[in-house]
Amino acid sequence: RGFQITAIRPDRHSQMALRSLCVSVGVASALSLGVTPSGLARPKIAVHSDSLRLMRMEEAPAPAVEKAEAPAPPPPPPPVQYSQSMPFLVKRKTLDGYVGDIGFDPVGFSEILPMDWLREAELKHCRVAMLATVGFVFTDFFHISGFDFTTLEAHDACVASGAMSQLLLWLGLLEVFGFIGIDQTLRGSGRAAGDFSFDPLGFGSDPAKMATLQMKELANGRLAMFAFSGMVTQSVLTGNDFPYLF
Repeated sequence: RGFQITAIRPDRHSQMALRSLCVSVGVASALSLGVTPSGLARPKIAVHSDSLRLMRMEEAPAPAVEKAEAPAPPPPPPPVQYSQSMPFLVKRKTLDGYVGDIGFDPVGFSEILPMDWLREAELKHCRVAMLATVGFVFTDFFHISGFDFTTLEAHDACVASGAMSQLLLWLGLLEVFGFIGIDQTLRGSGRAAGDFSFDPLGFGSDPAKMATLQMKELANGRLAMFAFSGMVTQSVLTGNDFPYLF
């Protein structure tokens, strides 16, 4: 038995409703895809400036955080320098740069007192000891007429005659000039310790030669201080003149 399909023709109202539905679906699809159909005005959306700025800030990529650099490791401590004259003691840094430095300062005076003042005092004692050593021996071989005393007896004789007062006066005058010189050195005038510009023969015109002469002066002066102390001690113990042994 066969079936007969009969096409139902929609009426006019149904056709209009169907067309309206198709147009609505098409417009909705176009708006969702960002396409504005011809003949239709795209709706305008009012966006507040603060909201737009906030949206842009949220969309902006976050700034890259710079990686903090690791701190550099501290430099290694300087090597310990020991005294040349006393290897079991650490060398004082304040002795660097001075002529005749062999690191001898076991008590640490150079860290308590100004080094220029100490060098001035050392050079003064060196020069006095060199003169005293020669003079101590010379007076045992040569005597002034009317002043027949040994070197050991000369001190007491000078005190009794008043000659020691004259020595105190003239040597005190020299000390005034020495005080002015060391005061200028300590104030940063550039004057080297012990420098009185006394070089009548011009031995120190060459800087290299001058350094050698300064070293010789210091070495001979240190030796003279020991020599003078030993001669006076031996002269008092024996009561005799040169060579102060018997």
